[in-house]
Amino acid sequence: MSADVGLSLAGTISDLEVPAFVTDSHGKIVTANEKASLVLAKAVGALVGSGLSDVIGFSAAADFSSWCDEVTSHRALQAKLELTVGLSTGTKIWSVVQLQDIDDKFTGFLFQQTRSKTSVPDRSLMGILNNTDAAADVDDLVRSELRWKTAVLSANQGVWDHDFELDRHFMSDNWRAIRGIAKGAAVAETTEDWLKTIHPDDVEGIKAQIAVQEFGQTDIVNYTFRQRHADGHWMWILSRGRVVRRTANGSPARIIGTDTDVSDLKAVERERARLAKRLGMAIEAAEMGQWELHIQTDHAIWDPRALEIFGLRDGLSARPETDWAKMIHPDDRVATVAYNNACVSGQRDIACDYRIVTPDRNEKYIRTRGKYVRDEENGDYYIGVNLDLTEDHQKTLELEKAHNQLEYESRHDVLTGLANRRRLDEVFTARAVSDVIGPVGAMHLDIDRFKEINDNFGHDAGDFALKHAASILRKYLPADALPARVGGDEFVAFFPQAPHDGEMERLAKQIMTAFDEPFLYGHIRIKAGISIGIAILDQELDGSLFICADTALYHAKKNGRGMYRVYEPSMRDQASRRIELQNELILAFERDEITCHYQPQFDAHTMFLSGIEALVRWQSPVLGLVMPDHFLSTVEEMGLIAKLEDIVFVRILADIEEWIALGFHVPHVSVNITAQRLADPDLEGWIEKLNIPAGKIVFELLETAFLDCADTVVAANLRLLKRIGIDVEIDDFGTGHASIVSLLHIGPKRFKIAQELVEPTVQSPTRRALLETIIGIGKLLEIKVIAEGVETPAHVDILRDLKCDFLQGFSLARPMSAAEITAFLSQQTLRSEPVDLAVMA
Repeated sequence: MSADVGLSLAGTISDLEVPAFVTDSHGKIVTANEKASLVLAKAVGALVGSGLSDVIGFSAAADFSSWCDEVTSHRALQAKLELTVGLSTGTKIWSVVQLQDIDDKFTGFLFQQTRSKTSVPDRSLMGILNNTDAAADVDDLVRSELRWKTAVLSANQGVWDHDFELDRHFMSDNWRAIRGIAKGAAVAETTEDWLKTIHPDDVEGIKAQIAVQEFGQTDIVNYTFRQRHADGHWMWILSRGRVVRRTANGSPARIIGTDTDVSDLKAVERERARLAKRLGMAIEAAEMGQWELHIQTDHAIWDPRALEIFGLRDGLSARPETDWAKMIHPDDRVATVAYNNACVSGQRDIACDYRIVTPDRNEKYIRTRGKYVRDEENGDYYIGVNLDLTEDHQKTLELEKAHNQLEYESRHDVLTGLANRRRLDEVFTARAVSDVIGPVGAMHLDIDRFKEINDNFGHDAGDFALKHAASILRKYLPADALPARVGGDEFVAFFPQAPHDGEMERLAKQIMTAFDEPFLYGHIRIKAGISIGIAILDQELDGSLFICADTALYHAKKNGRGMYRVYEPSMRDQASRRIELQNELILAFERDEITCHYQPQFDAHTMFLSGIEALVRWQSPVLGLVMPDHFLSTVEEMGLIAKLEDIVFVRILADIEEWIALGFHVPHVSVNITAQRLADPDLEGWIEKLNIPAGKIVFELLETAFLDCADTVVAANLRLLKRIGIDVEIDDFGTGHASIVSLLHIGPKRFKIAQELVEPTVQSPTRRALLETIIGIGKLLEIKVIAEGVETPAHVDILRDLKCDFLQGFSLARPMSAAEITAFLSQQTLRSEPVDLAVMA
């Protein structure tokens, strides 16, 4: 039998109360019910495959043949024919109706008995014929077929019918259209071939379902699988059907069903699943806890993450809303609950932050967001999330703290905690633009000997000294004054409302007295003083207040340190002259006006030239020849001392090179070197850069206070100088802070006795004895001694008698310019006799 939709109706004729059978379009019987089997006196199995002529003797065969031709040619829907057929059981009337498949294709005929014309009906059929109106059954069957066809077409379903016993397989045109298969094209009919068209990932699942049907555990077919479309893409198919007949051993003999293209539904499902997965991952990544609140029942559903956030370990996801309210921090509970109730009453979304207290007494910061959902069928509800903001809140607090700390540090000195220059400027500007009237005041303070503290005891000691200074200022300055560290060892105190006359000076004296007291740094007692400049101005808030205080400080330090000075207008003139001097010095550096003079040194016993001391000079076109005591302090204030040192050494080395080129004997040149240079970690690089020759330069140390304590850098540099052949000598021994310990630490080649000790020896036996002791120390330590300030021949005689090694002074030779010393060296080279003191004088 060819597969057709009409055959699918054959499975339903067993439910008819009258005899009925179905033929194909050629009149071959394809199925019959048991009632027809009784009437036709043949078993159902024997009827199937038989022709009409084999089972019925038609008396109106011509009428039937003519009717068939008409149906076949015109496709007349629902055309009916009644045939009277004489059988052994009597004459029967059969109603014949054409059958079409789902695509309206003519497929065969339905024969159904309607009534009997015998006067004495066959009693074996009486119950069947009297219980049902046969015509009505035919109409019902036709209508049922129409409804079924309409429903299948409307659902865009493809029909399939597999009769495995007869090896007959039917697939409707729509079944083919779903898959893009042309009408009449071959399709897989066996289960094995069909499975080859299924996506590999779906095959095992289908096989498992087929096995369930094979074992008779179900008659239902319900597969969802992917199958290749004719154009090559995979499509999703929903296949539903039923086993309508089984074999004697229980295997499915015939299965009928429909296929539906559910690719769009699957795409929607996949997209929905993808979005749900993304949402779930996002919620998981954000560490959110989900919740639902059902308004009518006032019960909530919490997911595991929400329970974890709230510290609930009982695992109960469904819980009353009161559980949430009880956990809110007492300080936040009233406001949060009231807000929540207002949102529910107003059917508004929820957005609030609050604190909770977990069962283990931890305080957490929670952010809740809820969406109001209207559901008329099940009741309105909220769906939302909870976020644990505790860590973020802590980070925010830390950031705020860090920000506040940065703001504080940007306006305060980190070391002392005092205001810095920025804060000072802010307060000063605020006072300047305010409506407050009256004088303002300022103190400018500078720690005395601060550099010596750093050099002698290290920078930690210096920092301690700065903190000590800050504590004194806090203690003695009034509350309305603002103390500030403005750089290095300098402090400024601003008085928005200056105290009355004399009060500023009284405060300055208190501060200086406190600074005079030594303070302990570990086990070391350190004494430091302070110099103070005071300025009081009437409403002159253009910045000149601090300039005036700085000017007063300059005069306090110039007058000997450890003092205070109150600004006077005359100081401005001096400040102007100082600025002029600074400007001239800058030009002097640019114009190469810095030069050197040289003063010879002599052997005290032979009177031969033993060395030369280089003395810096400023040859100004405006001021003339300027001595170092008139400009060195200014150079140091300007921070140009290192540059001056470089210029001096370059000049000296050039002069030495010239003298050597002229053939003059130059024993050595002593040059002043600052403590900063000796403490320079890169001293060796500086020496190499200048290319200082060994044995021709002696470093003369002017500032020896730092030598009373060991310094690792200085000690290393002293060892370096000895290694490369540069001698060290100490200047002004006996007048400063240099000590016997200093001599032992350094081991200099020479030291100079200061002029202040040498000059009185002619008149004072005591001074002569002191001088003898100092020279004796040198002899004891094997250090050569140079006497400065040799002004008369008497000084020469005394120093010779005291066995001083070398002499220097006006009595022997005055400082000379480079040209003059060149001439002097020329004479010394030709001289074979000792210096004639009378001539030299």
